[in-house]
Amino acid sequence: MSDYDVIGKFYDDIMGDQKEAAKQVHSLIKKSFPKAQTILELGCGTGSYLKYLSKYYETAGIDSSSVMLSIAREKLPHTELFQASMLEVKPEWKFDVVICMNDTINHLTKISEVKRLFSNTLEHLTKKGIFIFDINTEHKLRSLAETPPIVHQFGENYFITNVSRAGKDIYEWDLRIFEHISDHTYNLHEELMYERSYSVAQIKDYLDKKFKNIRVVDLNSKKISTDSKRLHFICTRM
Repeated sequence: MSDYDVIGKFYDDIMGDQKEAAKQVHSLIKKSFPKAQTILELGCGTGSYLKYLSKYYETAGIDSSSVMLSIAREKLPHTELFQASMLEVKPEWKFDVVICMNDTINHLTKISEVKRLFSNTLEHLTKKGIFIFDINTEHKLRSLAETPPIVHQFGENYFITNVSRAGKDIYEWDLRIFEHISDHTYNLHEELMYERSYSVAQIKDYLDKKFKNIRVVDLNSKKISTDSKRLHFICTRM
């Protein structure tokens, strides 16, 4: 079963519409490639980013979860959406921009997978195309593993996130949703997944000889620091 297939139908309730995050990405695109016309999102999920970006660009998305894509198709009836592994798919056309958001890169727990994704992304991009992605930082993952489980209520349902260290640089995410049925009755939905922490230096090394003009930004702060929780990478096809 694909990641998020179990909790996919609750994803938007938990994450919100992500409009503000999509606006930030749009700003990065305008600064880096103002003439961009087409966008491909790897790991597009329920299509929240593409819903906003489709106002300005021709869009397409790839995700491995059928549940997430069924929601995305309702939001994006005119967007090409493909169910496939982002490590495997070979689109028939190229894009000015490829994005990969919501720490999807961290879900690639093997270094070889990250390198493969970066190499494959080159095949998706036009000559001057740009690649934008984000990661959960080492600091954020370590902090999550050192804190008690996080409980989030949405409607009459409860979402519990418990992050723990599962090995060197590997973190286990135990996700549980208690779906309210009636009175004191709940259905439990569980998903177990893993993320790997990567340093900025590691990521830059994996991007080397594939991309140029690599920039790293903390969109929630004026500059990158040891306290940064999420970093965005913007790079141009070499």
